[in-house]
Amino acid sequence: MTNDPTGDGAGERGVSRRDYLLGAGAVGLAAVAGCVGLGGGTDDVTTALLSGTVVVLSADTDEPTLVDPAETTTPVGDAIDSLGAAGGTICLPPGRVRDEGPIRLRSNTSVVGFGPDVSELDITTPETDGLVFADPDGIDRVLLDQFALNGPGLDADSGAAIHHREGDTQELIVGHLLLWGWNNSVYRVDQGVGPFQCRHRQLTVYECDAGSEDGLFDFGSYYGPANWFGTLAIYPRSGYSGTDSTVFFSRGGSQRIEYLTMGGTAGTAVEQTGDANLQIDHVHWEPHEAETVPTAIVDLSGGRPARIGTVKHVTGTAEFAYRLSGDEVVGADPAQKFLGPYDPAGDSPTLTRGVVELAAAGDSARPCFYLGTAGDVTVSHGSDTTGGLRALGDAGTGL
Repeated sequence: MTNDPTGDGAGERGVSRRDYLLGAGAVGLAAVAGCVGLGGGTDDVTTALLSGTVVVLSADTDEPTLVDPAETTTPVGDAIDSLGAAGGTICLPPGRVRDEGPIRLRSNTSVVGFGPDVSELDITTPETDGLVFADPDGIDRVLLDQFALNGPGLDADSGAAIHHREGDTQELIVGHLLLWGWNNSVYRVDQGVGPFQCRHRQLTVYECDAGSEDGLFDFGSYYGPANWFGTLAIYPRSGYSGTDSTVFFSRGGSQRIEYLTMGGTAGTAVEQTGDANLQIDHVHWEPHEAETVPTAIVDLSGGRPARIGTVKHVTGTAEFAYRLSGDEVVGADPAQKFLGPYDPAGDSPTLTRGVVELAAAGDSARPCFYLGTAGDVTVSHGSDTTGGLRALGDAGTGL
């Protein structure tokens, strides 16, 4: 992100804060309507936002609290700390706010800006998380919307952008966030932590590098109920680690994604293991300048259900579109997977070995299904057992 307006002066693209505010449009204005329409004089709040001040509307007080980023190294953290017990709304101004981080969220709190290209929150300290959920009693009812959350940069170690570290989070609502410059997972759930009833409408990821982490989105806990994602648009870069990023990794809980689309140096799009239950309506795989050839675009293991609607393959090379294997950790053969159509669109999609690899025999009592023909399937497990995968294009031929 390049915009860096300061005060009423011009940023790198010569745009003032007032121009930012006027250009935010209906979406940005709706997101911060509470900031400019509640608490104190509306003109005063607007003036404060235009000057780059973080505005705090606490449910416990009638007047807004103003936090000047020029007077503290942790303006957003200070703003959250200033809220009363009932919580409130943190309004990010147009332009860039820098915070050393990590920013610890709390229940009944909203953090809103004027749009991801208008309001930017920079976490400046290397090896530090961005937004953190870490309350042993749990955190309820948090809204994050309409801002960019930037890491310390393309050449710096970082923590996770959004990190569920302790306690269970429920009723997290993410509207539209942009994540940039993180050399780590951008969304991580630690072991033993279980966010649930969380909804994420649009998360866009640019120039982030998960490197040796399990994934840019890393549900690392075996525990965790259901959560929903609308669109995940992911464009990683491997320049920091030299390793392509796995995009979505899940070890537990039930996760639904409506649209998972990726470019950049994306490696495996989806990896399921452990106790994860997945439903992904559409996978769009379009990497550019990847370092390696992944075994599969979608790699599913173990006996928990997974349903993949379609895999659209536009560019890049993988060995297989789908791979079904046993989970060695929990000792479960592949079962209860549904593999939708493979769609080789575009000019240069390449599979070097086949569409589907069946790497373990599977459980014929809980079969997997592939919406294609048996000729698309490479059986590599070496067992005589058949029926663990059924090809519906051949009227249910068992493999």
